[in-house]
Amino acid sequence: MRRLQGGSPIIARLRQEFASDGLVVIGPTQLYGYAAQGADATPEQERAYIEAVRARYYGSLQDMPVPLSKQNFNAYGASTTPTLVLLNRAGQVAMYHPGAMPYEELRAALEKAVAR
Repeated sequence: MRRLQGGSPIIARLRQEFASDGLVVIGPTQLYGYAAQGADATPEQERAYIEAVRARYYGSLQDMPVPLSKQNFNAYGASTTPTLVLLNRAGQVAMYHPGAMPYEELRAALEKAVAR
């Protein structure tokens, strides 16, 4: 999990704004076998590193579930960090965007996905 270049506050803000519409935010990732500066890491060390990154850069999303498995990571089509995927109420992909997005663009995509 890498820093979201300002994405975390945007996602936290939108999560709050769309909570009543049922928006759920998750952050799937996987183990890569390395941690800070690409140093080799055991699974336990890497989990600790992920939690340290979350605490430092994702304070407003600390309660966000982070499924940790290659299968989940691949299921969401993550190709970069962040990869933003919106599912509509029917569970269909409404938006797929590798990389961060400005607040206004992501908000517009959310409005369309939840059909406000």
